[in-house]
Amino acid sequence: MILIFNLISLILVIESFTAEECSVKHDPNITSFDQIQNKPSINFNGTVKLNISISDYSRILPLPNGDLVRGSFGNFIEIWDLQKGIIKRNLTSNYSHPYVFGLLSNGDLVAGYLANKTILVWDLKKTDGQSLKKIIETDETFMCLTVLKNDDLAIGQTFDDHPSNLYHIVIRNSQTGLIKKNLFGHNFVVNQIIELPNGNLVSCSADNTIKVWNITNGAVIKSINQKMSVNSIVFLQNGYLVSDIAGGSISIWNLETNQVIRNLTGHSYGICWNNCLNVLTNGDLLSASYDKTIKVWNPSDGTVKFSSQSHKSSICQLAVLPSGNIISSSDRELIVWN
Repeated sequence: MILIFNLISLILVIESFTAEECSVKHDPNITSFDQIQNKPSINFNGTVKLNISISDYSRILPLPNGDLVRGSFGNFIEIWDLQKGIIKRNLTSNYSHPYVFGLLSNGDLVAGYLANKTILVWDLKKTDGQSLKKIIETDETFMCLTVLKNDDLAIGQTFDDHPSNLYHIVIRNSQTGLIKKNLFGHNFVVNQIIELPNGNLVSCSADNTIKVWNITNGAVIKSINQKMSVNSIVFLQNGYLVSDIAGGSISIWNLETNQVIRNLTGHSYGICWNNCLNVLTNGDLLSASYDKTIKVWNPSDGTVKFSSQSHKSSICQLAVLPSGNIISSSDRELIVWN
């Protein structure tokens, strides 16, 4: 019990501190950049469609039917009706602090419970109280979770008092729960993992690096070093990689040469670490920051096309809804943007 308390307390302290402080040659290891993320048509005009007051920040995950999954510090997961702005139901278990989420190809919800290092798989089609489908006990300390195309789970890890925690990325079979592979290379918290069309992975970490991984043999194909923690990454339509850098600035990288194409400056605090960079359908870049603002950038020249400060506190996460609208979350509100 002491270990669990220390783990959660440390994460809460770090999140609170951060929020308040808070024509291209394609890399041969990366193909079809425009297919890296299968997204709907994503647009953003800066108008608020819905503003929901909440009491704390927990991770969110949009569902294909337009509903929203939201975690908690308790033993339940909230399912929100975003049309009405209300909670439709809770998924309740004996496990605490559902923290990371993903969707399997059959629509089942995967949830990683931070306090118990346990993964639960929920059948969202069942509403009779019997929706808990599978329990997978692990040794992982969940920071991020990506469901891969084959339904494997790529798990990035966070703080742990245990000396054996090497912050490696764990690949698990979601059906059997067994570990298929460990990717060793990061030496601090892994903040985000993206799957490339060829199955390789790109990750960013608080160890100040971005790494490209060969998923077949687990080797690091290349590593980019930065001066501070890398919280969020995304690929532009032309294949360049976008990452945050110190102080709220954003870098655009050519991964083939590991060279910075340009830096974007405008945020006064850091980019948040929960998928806080997105690319709009027209190629513009969307960013969210602990400075409470969302900005739209022209990545070709680095200019800010739009800036909005509708949040009352630091933004913690961006997500794309099935409609193509954007939802952002702080510890005080959920905002759906047209």
